[in-house]
Amino acid sequence: MKNTLKFILPAIALWLTGYVSAAPVYCGFYHGSQTNAGLYTFTNLQHPFATIKKRIGSWPFPPANWQGLGFDGLNYYTFGRTAAYGGAGLHKYDGVAALPLISGTCTFADWHGIDFCNGVYYGLYHGTAAAQGLYCFTNAANPFGTGSRRLFILQTFPSSIWRDVAFDGTRYLFVRSAAAGNPGIYQYNANNKFTLVSGAETYADWEGLGVYEKKVYVFLFGGQSNALGWGYHQYLYDTTNSLAFPQTDVEMFAGKGLPPLINTLTKLQSGAGNPTVKAGSPQQYPALTGTDAIDHFGPELSMGRTARDLISDPCAKVAVIKYAVAGTSLWQDWKPDGTANSDADGLQYRNFQATVQSGLAALQTKYPDYEIKIIGMGWVQGESDALEGQAANYFTNLTNFVADVRATFGKNIVFALSKLSPNQNSSTDFATVRTAQESAAATVPGVAATDTTGAKYPVATGFAEGSLHYKSPALLQIGEDLGVKLVLISGLH
Repeated sequence: MKNTLKFILPAIALWLTGYVSAAPVYCGFYHGSQTNAGLYTFTNLQHPFATIKKRIGSWPFPPANWQGLGFDGLNYYTFGRTAAYGGAGLHKYDGVAALPLISGTCTFADWHGIDFCNGVYYGLYHGTAAAQGLYCFTNAANPFGTGSRRLFILQTFPSSIWRDVAFDGTRYLFVRSAAAGNPGIYQYNANNKFTLVSGAETYADWEGLGVYEKKVYVFLFGGQSNALGWGYHQYLYDTTNSLAFPQTDVEMFAGKGLPPLINTLTKLQSGAGNPTVKAGSPQQYPALTGTDAIDHFGPELSMGRTARDLISDPCAKVAVIKYAVAGTSLWQDWKPDGTANSDADGLQYRNFQATVQSGLAALQTKYPDYEIKIIGMGWVQGESDALEGQAANYFTNLTNFVADVRATFGKNIVFALSKLSPNQNSSTDFATVRTAQESAAATVPGVAATDTTGAKYPVATGFAEGSLHYKSPALLQIGEDLGVKLVLISGLH
């Protein structure tokens, strides 16, 4: 069967786009006669009152006193034009009662639009201290300070025409004034083109526009035994690590591990590691028996936690989809052909694709009104290729694998590779694979390699797991390294 993902999710074409789109949530201040004045959220730009989700709070937000509106999924940002609530400037509203001034002495008197997306403000400036136009900035108290940048320099977005700006991470939307003619909401693109997207709705009775795209950011994870993981849950308890407990803000879907966690959408937790006790002795935790002895984890645990902590959007959901199998090679078991067609792919790579499909379907079921987007993939593998005489081919196979995953699940997926460690094996073949991993990171856009040298990456020399396998603290460090790289190169920090 060619690319079974097409048959599982045909309506959303996820195998081409890398995401499931969903209706964004808009917000605005209404001051017309159809209902009470105030802040409302809705989901259809052409028919806001047909899709009103709810009124936020009870304050009417008089249009003379409050102008412009931004929304990050949790809080609302608006310009206060009077001395109320701490003075003129940018205010942050929690949707209930708190409406503090967050811009200090900066009054934003020369600004006429505002939004906030992924930790960055977007505002329309019409003053004389700088060129007029659309700016992004990170400091509400100093919009022209460090991190400030003007966008779309072909447009000045004058206040006589455009009343507000909204940005959802992909689209720039502008509210056109009735005084300028043809009022409504327009989408603007880099080709200097405005497109009316609100139909006959003119927004004459509205002030400000904010937008938030509800998102699930998905991180894939795969590889061989160190990806599957010999980390001990008991180690997390012994070191009082918070990862000993399920992470309530990160989802997990694993194709291998300890039942009943496998092939089930659950919270990120230990149990997706090697579901067996390594034969032989000595054991790292000889007193453990039964489920306690096989409650293992891999780098996915700290990778998912780190990614969630670093992503600037506090409202976005984060999920890890994992499939890893011990002793598997890239040249055979994970063999890619570099295309979205899975017919010629290796068995474990096909199983990985099926796991990803199932995980995405589970996420879509749980979060039907969220955009579900695959951001990146962590890869911990290479030992088998080094041991099976395939080290010289690793670079070609690895770059084909990256191309194949992107062709299958999204062209913009970023990769973080954990390099083989000299702590595992000092042979020439291991060094060759490390060089191949470094070369892939240096030559393929959107690929990074993390180092595994030094005392932070201890291996299980002297224990049943053997020197090829990392101990618990190393697996946690590897996952943290991968999580940092994935978020940084994807631009979500």
